Amino acid sequence: MIDIVIVNWNAGKLLQDCVESIFSANNEQLVSKVIIIDNNSNDQSLSPIPDNPKIKIIHNSRNEGFAKACNQGFKIATAKYVLLLNPDTRLFTNTLPDCIKYMEGHPETDILGCQLLNEKNSVLPSCSRFPQPYRFLTDALGLFKIFPKIFKPSLVMEDWDHKSSRYVDQVMGAFMFMRNEIFEKVGYFDERFFVYMEEVDFSKRLAEMGGKTWFDADIQSFHLGKGTTASVTAFRLFLSLRSQLLYARKHFSLPGQAIMFLASFIIQPFSRTFFHLLKGDFREIGNTWKGYFYFLRNPIKNM
Repeated sequence: MIDIVIVNWNAGKLLQDCVESIFSANNEQLVSKVIIIDNNSNDQSLSPIPDNPKIKIIHNSRNEGFAKACNQGFKIATAKYVLLLNPDTRLFTNTLPDCIKYMEGHPETDILGCQLLNEKNSVLPSCSRFPQPYRFLTDALGLFKIFPKIFKPSLVMEDWDHKSSRYVDQVMGAFMFMRNEIFEKVGYFDERFFVYMEEVDFSKRLAEMGGKTWFDADIQSFHLGKGTTASVTAFRLFLSLRSQLLYARKHFSLPGQAIMFLASFIIQPFSRTFFHLLKGDFREIGNTWKGYFYFLRNPIKNM
């Protein structure tokens, strides 16, 4: 009934923990396949994965990026439902049964997200609103941090506690429970996004076709967050900037693109530096400027 797609890149033991949670008693009976796409990891994270007829591993000879690797899994998923799952997540006993119960009772919903808890059992913000140019500008100026009651963040809904259920623009790709038929309607992830924003773009295209995404606070899963990219902060910033620019070129008008570029590439490096300076976080100041230098040395082509 469910095919689970996991993209792995040097996730270490996190991947093993994730797979073990999938094959717990309540969850395993609902799983048809677990498709692991490995983006040329060099940490032996695949070694502990048990031989299991339900597990299929695809080995990429290089890091193909998150969007392309996801599509490799989506294209061979045949079950009624497809769950995109990060390797730094763990399912709880009732996670999959509760997802099935909701989706079977709500045929109008295309994508389902759940409440993600961290190691402190705190709820992580995991839903986003579709980006708008002026919100990139207010974010770059740090207005959400200074006046949180007035300004909303441009993407992740950090202004909402995620303790109630509601329709949302988009749920994080760490846990996206989808009807398989969605790919016939929308297509797959845009592979021009190497990582970040691909699920936002996908959900945006779905919404423009009348599709719906539901966040259910009564369904839960564990998510460490930044589990496989925590050690590459500057490079992560570079990839995020690259994806923001691609999204803007794809979905914004020319004036909107200009506002986004001004916010993200002219104002934000200095505002990031200022806020890190206030916190005395000098390492992150260095990572900020390294990320922007990466971007300058690697301009986007053929977009």
